[in-house]
Amino acid sequence: CDVPTPNLGQLASEGTLFRQAFCGAPTCSPSRAAMLTGMTAHQSGMLGLVHRGFHLSDPARHLACGLRAAGFETALAGVQHEFRPEELPLAYETAFRPATGDGAEADDLSAAAWAAEFLRQRHSRPFFLSCGFIHPHREFPAAGGETRREHPVPPPYLPDHPAVREDLARYGDAAARMDRAAGIVIRAIHDTGHDRDTLVIFTTDHGIAFPGAKCCLSDAGIGVALIIRPPTGQPRRPETDALVSHLDRSE
Repeated sequence: CDVPTPNLGQLASEGTLFRQAFCGAPTCSPSRAAMLTGMTAHQSGMLGLVHRGFHLSDPARHLACGLRAAGFETALAGVQHEFRPEELPLAYETAFRPATGDGAEADDLSAAAWAAEFLRQRHSRPFFLSCGFIHPHREFPAAGGETRREHPVPPPYLPDHPAVREDLARYGDAAARMDRAAGIVIRAIHDTGHDRDTLVIFTTDHGIAFPGAKCCLSDAGIGVALIIRPPTGQPRRPETDALVSHLDRSE
């Protein structure tokens, strides 16, 4: 599927594109918990989704909690899926949640605008900013024509059927919306000079929401996008096919 994501393309050209990156679990909360605690889902206690009653057995192991304890300013814009609402103050000093909460493009754009404003502010301490977007989560937007509809060829784990091709095109439109929101943040990083002193990481939490991918313990289910952009002037490798994982340590 030819997805128009020029802003992420620009970020990849400035950093390292990881072509063989994988998450710690094929569903949202367990995957995010693995990435942000360095522990497997069963070690962290996050065996299922937060909004279905699961939670971190030790929230202090979350990256944002550790950085906050170390003196970092911590901020959240948009989506997270590791904490219940009452737990957020443990990790983030400030948090912005979009007004509608219904997955509209306006939610992602408002989260991106808030993150950009945070970047423009003066900060007396090093900071950790997490900016999460709902797109391209289902439900995908109605057909809008941003993705080439002549017609995206399905991956090998999906049948080649007109309905599947249409669904993939709608997925591409959702990804394009996410890219617009990401572009707001990326431009703010450059405009404020934080490109010279900030490590930027873009990733996804699991595979795309199609049969055989998300929720399945397969390459398609745990394969993720990953771009890491070091501060300007630092050495980088343009791209790599080395196998890497969100799960960087196990205890």
